Amino acid sequence: MEMEEAYTQYKPLLLSISYQMAGSMTEAEDIVHDIFIDFHKIDKNNIKDYKSYLCKMATNRTIDHLKSASKRREHYIGPWLPEPLNTDQDPLHSIEQHDQLSYALLTLLEKLNPVERAVFVLREVFSFSYDEMESFIGKEAANCRKILSRAKKKLHFHESKKKNNVGRDEEEKLINQFVSAVTTGNTDELFQLLKEDAILYSDGGGKVTAAIFPIVSSKRIARFIFGLLQKYSDDTSLSIQMTLINGQPGLFISSDREPSSAVCFEITDQKVTQIFVIRNPEKLTYMLESGRGKK
Repeated sequence: MEMEEAYTQYKPLLLSISYQMAGSMTEAEDIVHDIFIDFHKIDKNNIKDYKSYLCKMATNRTIDHLKSASKRREHYIGPWLPEPLNTDQDPLHSIEQHDQLSYALLTLLEKLNPVERAVFVLREVFSFSYDEMESFIGKEAANCRKILSRAKKKLHFHESKKKNNVGRDEEEKLINQFVSAVTTGNTDELFQLLKEDAILYSDGGGKVTAAIFPIVSSKRIARFIFGLLQKYSDDTSLSIQMTLINGQPGLFISSDREPSSAVCFEITDQKVTQIFVIRNPEKLTYMLESGRGKK
């Protein structure tokens, strides 16, 4: 296999592994870029399986990256949320779209240590065997099973958490109702859409205005949202567009007055249980590059 062919064939897979482990496409692209530079330099005559070899490189380099990044994230201002991807304008967006965790579950991976994240992503997202994982991370297959079990307990994970447990049409309908309630000031309708103990997380990274602490309960979330909207009451440039974010319906909000925001939702049993508002400009690069959603 030629180098160019290996790059074309395996880059999307490596990006997907690294992104879903690290929660940042910017960091994943740097990791994968360096992998192919080093892969080009090595003697490949003794490599029997390019895919396994490259996946091993991606896994271990992302583990190393997470170990160094953990200290930086400890000092992050406010909640640290993963970098969202607009998968509406570019259906592939350089990663494997059918192999994606929900945005809500992606945020939960912060509870895991780097090796637990690697095992969880490799097994639950990409269905690698335990023997393959043993060769990737250098831990026995039986140990990988234990690591996965421990990771699932930390996440309170079950299969339904991989995706929102409602269909795409129902998700879009509920989010449209959410936008309607918010923009018309219909408090009662908003309460009907939000679970009573819903949580809103806002990530500004200390660069733009955002809530430093999570906002808990439907009443507090409603007050927070309607308070923000007062700032836009006479803003004719305000745009709220539905778009696919990490494979699921979300919102992209833009205005000439304020930095843009991406909004992701966790929906369970026809109720919004979690809202993730990403405002840090450094995390919206790929949202802006791939378009601002569909009108």
